[in-house]
Amino acid sequence: MEVKLRKVALISTVPVLLLIALSARLAIHPGQTWTPVRVELPVSETAFPSGRGVEITPQCLICHSAGMVLRQPPLTREEWAGEINKMRNVFGAPLPADQVDALAGYLYGINGRQDTSRPTATDGQGS
Repeated sequence: MEVKLRKVALISTVPVLLLIALSARLAIHPGQTWTPVRVELPVSETAFPSGRGVEITPQCLICHSAGMVLRQPPLTREEWAGEINKMRNVFGAPLPADQVDALAGYLYGINGRQDTSRPTATDGQGS
């Protein structure tokens, strides 16, 4: 019973302590104002190579430079699609879902690696 009461006391105390800390911060810096900051990013000299799907790559440039994308390790088509979907679903990249396969195909075409987990005709295990 005593342990349970301590947990309840601690849980109810934490929000109060946070409120006190926030109030103290505001009291120390009353009327604090923010100064705008201007940041100029360097212009990238690297461009995506031509190929089918290159017209979608400006969507990548919203957050990344072409050089950054081109320096990524080679991925399979499925891995590229997974990375693109992660950027869409987790980070909010504004790429329409119907363009994921085309962009994954383009990135695979310029920087892809073969999926070695499946048999291929060249390794003698495929059909």
